[in-house]
Amino acid sequence: MKLYLVGFMGSGKTTVGRELAMRIDVPFFDLDDLIESSEKMSIREIFAQFGEPYFRKREREILRSTKHLEAAVIATGGGTFTFEDNIQFIQSVGMSIFFSAPYSLLRTRIDTKGDRPLFRDDLETHELFANRIRYYRMSDLTLEIREDETPGEIAERLLLELPKSVLDAARKSAWRAGGRRA
Repeated sequence: MKLYLVGFMGSGKTTVGRELAMRIDVPFFDLDDLIESSEKMSIREIFAQFGEPYFRKREREILRSTKHLEAAVIATGGGTFTFEDNIQFIQSVGMSIFFSAPYSLLRTRIDTKGDRPLFRDDLETHELFANRIRYYRMSDLTLEIREDETPGEIAERLLLELPKSVLDAARKSAWRAGGRRA
């Protein structure tokens, strides 16, 4: 079983995703990291040199390459789940989990990171958040992200919310694959 983590930038998909993958003994992949590795440049550089349409094309291609994975936790980019074909793909091959965090928390995290290619000012960021939220809500499961929890605590809470059948499928796949982690 593949678990695709979706949500706005700064919601903790990568950090919590690593914790979750470790706890269920499956590989972890970050879609943005896979894109950067494939392109041999940062997301910011890809946007600057080739533009957003090129980035979205590569994102779509690399997302599709996860189809062959038997079990994994995959953190998607903030915009991945806002395209109908990506939503359909993810829902056809795995389970989508929306990391729902309050905008104030996201904004704080985005401000401290400083390498987010689509964010120039607060109004623009808030509009993007408001536009994307309706897509994120199409996820199979919504996990409320709270500021007072560590990534490990969030991963543990997510484990309690996942259906037993999903966890069993992930563990069975990991066992067959020899428990490999990325």
